[in-house]
Amino acid sequence: EDDAAPVVPTPDRPRLSRRVPGANLAVSPGQATPPASPPPGDPAEVRDLITDFEAGVARALREVSPDRRYEEDASR
Repeated sequence: EDDAAPVVPTPDRPRLSRRVPGANLAVSPGQATPPASPPPGDPAEVRDLITDFEAGVARALREVSPDRRYEEDASR
């Protein structure tokens, strides 16, 4: 027994369409290829950024109090 009310289409909303298995969306002509990736940074600058990041991680690990160091499940 279906107690749902009949669906009345409204003029201000587009109708829903059913998905057809195996059908693909059409590519609209306005879609271009994505922009190319920016050129990689200067190797020395990137190396310095990584070193700074690793130093920050090491500093954060040192600041963790010993009683809370293994607060999460250690079996992971």
